[in-house]
Amino acid sequence: MKATGLALALLSSTVFADRAATSDYKGRVLLVASSSNTLTFKDGRTHPTGYFLGELVVPSQTFIKAGYEVVIATPDGNTPALDANSITAEHFEGSAAKLADAMRFVTTYPGMQKPKTLGEVVHSGLDSFDGIYLPGGHAPMVDLMQDKNLGMALRQFHASGKATGLLCHGPIALSSSTDNPEKFRAAMVSDDVSAATNFAPNWIYKGYNMTVYSTTEEKSVEKFLGGDIQFYMEDALTAAGGNVLVKAPGTPFIVEDRELVTGQNPNSAHMIAEAMVRKLDAQVAQRRSASK
Repeated sequence: MKATGLALALLSSTVFADRAATSDYKGRVLLVASSSNTLTFKDGRTHPTGYFLGELVVPSQTFIKAGYEVVIATPDGNTPALDANSITAEHFEGSAAKLADAMRFVTTYPGMQKPKTLGEVVHSGLDSFDGIYLPGGHAPMVDLMQDKNLGMALRQFHASGKATGLLCHGPIALSSSTDNPEKFRAAMVSDDVSAATNFAPNWIYKGYNMTVYSTTEEKSVEKFLGGDIQFYMEDALTAAGGNVLVKAPGTPFIVEDRELVTGQNPNSAHMIAEAMVRKLDAQVAQRRSASK
């Protein structure tokens, strides 16, 4: 059985690689990952961070299998750092073969080795993209939530009603589209929620239902990491004007509201990927119908 599973994993990676080398895609998805590899705790100590393996790989592979090209971009154009804590079969249904396939994907998919610079992608135009997706890991709390290029991208996808997906810690990056994302983050780090709210009066997602890695889940992780993070994302998104909904820790859970799809935790990777594909397919069908 193990040999068969590994063979299927190898075949799966080959399919993704073959499709990546062709131009028979029906659409494109912009995957934005963080350029940060360090998380700072409240006491000033630091800890390595990055993207969570399954949160990037499962949706990416799902998009590609469904016929979409996945274009990777980071703020600095660097290969995103991988959170070592996510390299475990536990996050892949206990399957060593699926874990191996995930690692193979991130080490061989061309876009992962040479990501585009986010600013370059945004300023070159986003009309060719059907959706945008952001995986989690703590890294988005560092740079993406205050990245103005990402804010520009989100506003464009919002204005055109295009599929916008963010998972686990990823949804905090929605704050990049507030009026002043840098000051918004600084206010949250300073525990000044009122000030944070004042920096988001025109937030495009105000009143949206959404989810994010919960405060309860985060506090559990803090014990594992050995440090307190600078603020909690439930508080931040609520301060910006979002209606944040969460389930019990570890429960797979996604929230869909208009163009936005958010997932609570790593266990929600398959759910958010499937929801995004449904939205993407609907958009492509509408586009093709309009062009006839």
